[in-house]
Amino acid sequence: MNVENSRYRKVKRYFVKALLSSILLFSTGLALAEEITPPEEPKFDFELVLQDLADQNSELKQQRALQEEQLSYIINEQNNISTQINHVQNTLNTLDEQGEWLSFSTALGETLRQQLLRLPEKPKSQPLDEDIAEIRVKQLNYNDQLVTLDENVEIIEPMANSKQLASYRRLVREQRDLLKALQLNSDAQILELTKLKIANKQLIDAIDNVFEAAHRYFFWVADVNPVSTSYPVSLARDIGYVFFSADTFSQLLGATGEILTSVGTFILLLLAIVFVVIHFRFQARYLQFLEQNSTRVGKVTQDHYMLTIRVVCYSLLMALPIPVLWGVLGYCLKSAWDYPVAVALGHGVNAAAPVLWVFMISAYFAEPKGLFITHFGWPSERVQSAMKYYRLSVWVVIPLVMLVIAFGNYHNGQFAATLGRFCFILLCFALIFMTTALHKAGVPLYIDKKGNGNNLFSRILWIILLSAPWLAILAACLGYLSTSQVLLGRLEASVVIWFGLLVIYFMIRRWMLIQKRKIEFERAKQRRLERLAQRNKSFVEDDSSNNDSVDEPVVDLDVISSQSLQLVRSILVMIALICMIVLWSELHSAFAFMENITLWHSKAATAGGTELDQNITLASVFIAILVMTITVQLVKNLPALLELGILQHLDLTPGTGYAISTLTKYIILMIGCIIAFSFIGIDWSKIQWLIAALGVGLGFGLQEIFANFVSGLIILFEKPIRIGDTVTIRDLTGNITKINTRATTIVDWDRKEIVMPNKAFVTEQLINWSLSDSITRIVLTVPATIDADSNLIIEILKEAAIDCSYVLNDPEPQVFLVDIQEGIQLFELRVFAAEMGHRMPLRSEIHQLILSEYRKRDLELPFPPLQTNLEAIGRKSGRRTYNVGTL
Repeated sequence: MNVENSRYRKVKRYFVKALLSSILLFSTGLALAEEITPPEEPKFDFELVLQDLADQNSELKQQRALQEEQLSYIINEQNNISTQINHVQNTLNTLDEQGEWLSFSTALGETLRQQLLRLPEKPKSQPLDEDIAEIRVKQLNYNDQLVTLDENVEIIEPMANSKQLASYRRLVREQRDLLKALQLNSDAQILELTKLKIANKQLIDAIDNVFEAAHRYFFWVADVNPVSTSYPVSLARDIGYVFFSADTFSQLLGATGEILTSVGTFILLLLAIVFVVIHFRFQARYLQFLEQNSTRVGKVTQDHYMLTIRVVCYSLLMALPIPVLWGVLGYCLKSAWDYPVAVALGHGVNAAAPVLWVFMISAYFAEPKGLFITHFGWPSERVQSAMKYYRLSVWVVIPLVMLVIAFGNYHNGQFAATLGRFCFILLCFALIFMTTALHKAGVPLYIDKKGNGNNLFSRILWIILLSAPWLAILAACLGYLSTSQVLLGRLEASVVIWFGLLVIYFMIRRWMLIQKRKIEFERAKQRRLERLAQRNKSFVEDDSSNNDSVDEPVVDLDVISSQSLQLVRSILVMIALICMIVLWSELHSAFAFMENITLWHSKAATAGGTELDQNITLASVFIAILVMTITVQLVKNLPALLELGILQHLDLTPGTGYAISTLTKYIILMIGCIIAFSFIGIDWSKIQWLIAALGVGLGFGLQEIFANFVSGLIILFEKPIRIGDTVTIRDLTGNITKINTRATTIVDWDRKEIVMPNKAFVTEQLINWSLSDSITRIVLTVPATIDADSNLIIEILKEAAIDCSYVLNDPEPQVFLVDIQEGIQLFELRVFAAEMGHRMPLRSEIHQLILSEYRKRDLELPFPPLQTNLEAIGRKSGRRTYNVGTL
């Protein structure tokens, strides 16, 4: 019974566990099923889709209407631009028709100038480019919307009933038509904007042509009425109007308030003021720096070119803050667009800022310990005399420049004829005082080859510079105000450039002087060491103790470095010429009258074989002269330029470098002549027959000249002779001094110049004593009696060769007993000289030594007492024959 009960309990327990496990598994399965089963999808609202499509179509319709308005506006702009182009072209035609009468009527000029003031402003193309880019982006968006619309149709249509589907398709069709219309309108907008851009370009070109023509016609025409008795009245009236009637001060106060309240302009102005404050704080340190540097300048062991570079850089920086403040102030005034007085004054302030910087740079360079006096060595009295009117330049010239520009820009030059002209005349008088002070101080405008600033070209430049302000005053009084202002401004800018290049010239000259002084100092130290070594290393010498310090050698730089300075001078002149061309090229249209002056006619051949008439004008002749001037300068200074710039860095022999320089000169000369001749109507097609005839002449009558020319080229490249070589040709011996195209110049021992044709050096026998080695051998024949000790004679000759200062130790001297003739011993002494110039001194000195030794040892010389045989060219083999009584 107990066993059955226990079994029953076990079965019951097992059944309960199984039931609980089944419940747990069932609940877990339900949970997993809930997690895996997706949520129920929301119910699709088709009415919402239709409403969204309708809203999109409404927005697209608004965009289409806006596009049509913009397209209409663009077309109207095109019409306005076309009207403006016609107006500008009519103005240009009027200028061309009435231009020749401008010099006869001032009223006509005033009328035409009023028409120029009514010209439209130049349009800007940048906004059009931005609009085109924006439209292209919208066009791409429309295309994307079309693609998205087609994809949505494929998804939505199966879920709609028949009634909803009809409405949906209608809205989709409407949206597709709107998108396509928008794309077409975008294409039309881009096309019309492109046309508008082209029209703007045409308008800009037309306006440029009008202003160029106006500049050409009006430049040499009076732009204001001449000064008359009514001018003082008009001047007083305008002064009263500017200071009392016009709101000048209120506009300046308003512009000042706008500048201070604007963040950008206020920060710029504040930074400029801080820059000026720092400048004044460093003023004392700058003067201390100049004082320290001046103690080192001129001393061989302490002077360095970096001292000059530092002075220049620091002076430029110290002169910069106040002009920067002046320029920032001008920019701030120009940014106040609501106040015309401030804008006009801003233009004047900006124009005066560079002039102020130039004046301040000159002042810092002219400090007592500054660049001009200490580094360049200019006399202090002259520098102070030149800077006599510096305060006048700062406190008078700068305000006058500012006022002249300001009155020219205010209300289209309303006060230019009165107040502007008065300020300009005062400015010219101030320039007269300044240029006179510079001229009296002896400031050179051009340095010649000898380093002298008092030359003809410098005097001509000073005459132009001194007379320019007077001529400007006269032109302004006669009514040519704009012309005088432009020409005087260009002239003063040219003077500034010229003075800048002059300072660069003296800086390069100082660098050469420092290098030369260092070389001379090193040589002096070497000579001193050699002298000390020759005094048996004596440490106590009263006489030499006073000469331990080596004085700075006085070097004439213009003589020692004349070629280098000539090169520097030529390069700077070329730079000045290029700067002048660039500076005055803006006035090219004003000098276009030279193109209207025809000197002669010429025939010009075209590619098709036809000939056209070519007018050779005065401008063509001037251009040809300019090209020839540049060509001549290049040819004259090319050897030094190639040597310093290129050839010295290449491993070339002197002859090769000379050949390259010579051929380069010929090529440049030929190219320059061809270009210059082409401007005056002489081109290759016209001179080719001359070249052909010249070739025939070379073959017959000029064959010797042609042979010498070709021989000159062979000499330059083959280099059988070089400048400085000692040669013997025919019966002539001398040094080569020049190798030209046709002939070579030889200087003989009598210092006579012999011009030898180049053909002789190529076709005849030539002895070059220094082609590869300048060392030459000298053979001396010395006799002795038959009973003399031959070994003693050999020893005497060897000692004489060793004691002779001109005899080289390598190769060493040799002595031989070469023959016995008629009871006489003949000895041969073979020695070597370093160069041809030592041959005769060597023979003289060694003869004296031999005679002295003979006398000391009581040796007799048989008749003849001394025989020498100089084999300069070479010895023949075989027994030597000695002639008695000859050298």
